[in-house]
Amino acid sequence: MNNATKTDTAAVAAAAALGGAALFALISRVAAAAAAESSSSAPIREPGIKAWRMSKWVKHGGILRTQGLCGDFGKMPSSTAQQTAEALQKLDDILTDAGLGRKNLLAVTIYIADISPDNFDEMNSVYDEWVDPDGLPTRLCVQAKMGHGAAVEIRAEAYCD
Repeated sequence: MNNATKTDTAAVAAAAALGGAALFALISRVAAAAAAESSSSAPIREPGIKAWRMSKWVKHGGILRTQGLCGDFGKMPSSTAQQTAEALQKLDDILTDAGLGRKNLLAVTIYIADISPDNFDEMNSVYDEWVDPDGLPTRLCVQAKMGHGAAVEIRAEAYCD
């Protein structure tokens, strides 16, 4: 085991003790560092809806990262459940376009405008039906102020075979 691996192993143990956002941030950092070491090729990018500003997804070093995905803005305001289902359908579409599936997911981050218990349960009811129980990703869910009537925004990271 080299020194970098020993350091990352110790850091993962420390972050696991902290849990939540610290662990997610560390996993992302370690994955990015490993990708940089293992791949000198340029990332593959799928242009987003605003191609001058962002990519829909970026695949590099064996990891696919998505942009934030919301429900259909043409239908807003709509329920948290509907927006969650629409955002997850967009995530399914990205995974399919990239030749991946739900089992490839490593991490899902959900931003929710109202994290009150009823609203949180509404989002979870859709997410729980959608997520693959044989390939559960880590998940971080935080309340965030969002514009344009969005109730939910989801981004994900997945490994590429």
